[in-house]
Amino acid sequence: MPRKTVLVTGASRGIGKAVAVKFAKKGYNVAISCVHREEQLMQTRKEIESFQVPCLAYKGDMGDMACCEELFLKIKKMFGGVDVLVNNAGISYIGLLQDMTPADWERMLRTNLTSVFNCCKLAVPYMISQKQGKNCQYIFCMGRCGRLLRDSLLSHQSGINALTKALAKGAGPQQYPGQCNCLRSH
Repeated sequence: MPRKTVLVTGASRGIGKAVAVKFAKKGYNVAISCVHREEQLMQTRKEIESFQVPCLAYKGDMGDMACCEELFLKIKKMFGGVDVLVNNAGISYIGLLQDMTPADWERMLRTNLTSVFNCCKLAVPYMISQKQGKNCQYIFCMGRCGRLLRDSLLSHQSGINALTKALAKGAGPQQYPGQCNCLRSH
């Protein structure tokens, strides 16, 4: 049976790295991405490859559809497609909404929500063709309960929640029984 492939965004450190390494330990092909920390991303790749599994490391902005398409093309060539998508990339703005600039808002929206849309849009067709797949979005619990000085994050995380629910209905069990769209809180 062919090895399954996972894509973990925001995997140069923290939760993303831990998730990617966990999948490597379970024998998955692993694709990882980040936008800024290339050196840390390469260290993560090295750690993943120490488990005798192939790893594709990609530095690029998943909020940019062209970068996303380039990554998915590389994944297709190397592994065939994405069986498990973990949208982990995210940033926050510490401060009040009224202090946030439009540029700050756009950067957060692109990183936190547009990246999820882009990756799901490119991963789901392969999952449907395989009649199985898993799609997880990591959102911080403050996206449901709020937190002082992070007002703006609530709207992005609510958007991720709504997008995931819509995806679960539109491409869920009626499309392919193995589908699992889930939210993880951290």
